[in-house]
Parts: sequence; C-alpha cells; structure tokens
Amino acid sequence: MDGGEASQFIELLRVFLSLVLPVGILDRGAPFRGTRFLAQAAMRARMGSGRPFQMVNVGACDGKLFDDVTPWLHRIKGSRAMLVEPIPYNQKRLRANYPDAGRFIIEPVAVTPTSGAISIRTFDAAALEAGTLPLEFIGCSSISDTNLMSGNNAWGEQDQNFQKFEPFLKSIEVPGATLQSLLDRNRVEHIDAFLVDCEGADWQVFDQLDIERYRPGMIKIEIGALTAADIGKVMLKLKTAGYQVGLYAEDVWAFA
Repeated sequence: MDGGEASQFIELLRVFLSLVLPVGILDRGAPFRGTRFLAQAAMRARMGSGRPFQMVNVGACDGKLFDDVTPWLHRIKGSRAMLVEPIPYNQKRLRANYPDAGRFIIEPVAVTPTSGAISIRTFDAAALEAGTLPLEFIGCSSISDTNLMSGNNAWGEQDQNFQKFEPFLKSIEVPGATLQSLLDRNRVEHIDAFLVDCEGADWQVFDQLDIERYRPGMIKIEIGALTAADIGKVMLKLKTAGYQVGLYAEDVWAFA
C-alpha cells in the first residue's frame, strides 16, 4: 500500500468510525464528531433531501493543505461555499482545487472590522513554489503579530529558524471587507459549516458572525495563535449560543 492508498484508507476508516461509534465516545473526540456531521451531510445530499450544503471558510488557503473539512465539498453533492482568501498565490491554488465557480465562490479579500485596504504579512510566493520554505508556510499569512509573522509565539526572533526564514517575509496590500458584507453580497442565507483559520485574527472574524441568525451546524476555529483573552471570547460566544464545544490540537470544534 503506497502513501496515497494508506491516506485514503485512513480517511475511510475515520468516516466509518464516525458513523458507528456511540455518541458518548464521539463527543470526546471533536474531529470524529466533525467527520460524522460531514458524512451525514453527504448522505442527505445523495438522497436529495434538504437544502444544498453551504460552507463559509475564512482563511481558506488552498482548500486542501492541512485541511480535513473543506475537501468534503467534493463529496457532498451540490454543496456550495464562500471561500475567503486574501493571498493571490493561494487564490490560484484554491481555484484549481475548486474549479466550479458557480458553486464555489472565492472572495479575494481579508475579513476586517471595516472595509478598506489593509497590509498583510505573507511569504514570498516564488520561494514557496520553489520549495525553499516549508510547505506549511503556504497558509501562514497574517495581519496579526501573535505568530511567526513577527517571530512571536511560533518561535522567537532569537531562534535561528526565524532568522533563516525572515528574509522571505513581505507585506502586501489587500482589500478588506466585513463578514456580513460578504455574506450579503453572495446571498448566503444559511450556513451549515463555518470555518475560520486566520493566523491570529480568528476572533476578529468570528466576532462578526451573527450566530443566532445563521446558526451553523458546525463551527471550527483555529485558536493556536490567539491570546488567552481572545480564546476566552471565542468559548464564551459559543457556550452562550448553546453550542457543544470540543478541543483538538489548536482548533475549537463546536456543534449546534
């Protein structure tokens, strides 16, 4: 069994376990519960029941790399998505992975508190393409100082790794828009899955979601680059809204 076959087998096993394990066990493993949620959505879509599955992903990167949720769009028949990604390099990769522009809308902006251009730190696209930088740096662009963009958190400036990769960092200007303006522009009336991975700006995005209006069935937010205060705000908003919350690695998974 080669690497691809092994990966496919593991994914199929995960789907199977998510469907057959007792709820009590699933509730202790947030990613398994997420897999069950998505697998059930896929089955409903196959049967033609219910409205089309709608995802909103803010900080979508390429929709594939280190992402165990967005690729389900290919498995959920008729699914739709608003994929927000401000970095041009990632936008091209994202469109290549999700070519159906009628179903998968790519918003080339950053979600910000007010509309207008902002500066964002990212890594040089040529260096990423050439393999000069680690693969995970493709998804590390940020407007925040709480991660490797400034040498904080992920590693400090005193770390030789920061000195090694810092020359490839650059600032670019990208358009910014509020979350609600994007939802309105794309006529998003319901949200089944809401994802945020914005390298430290995650609360800034999630804070804008009208959670009572849209009531996503599943919410996944990366909190690894957030301050303790912002993590608390994320958890408080979810709990106040009555969501069941689970933690895994650097992510919060929540279910309505």
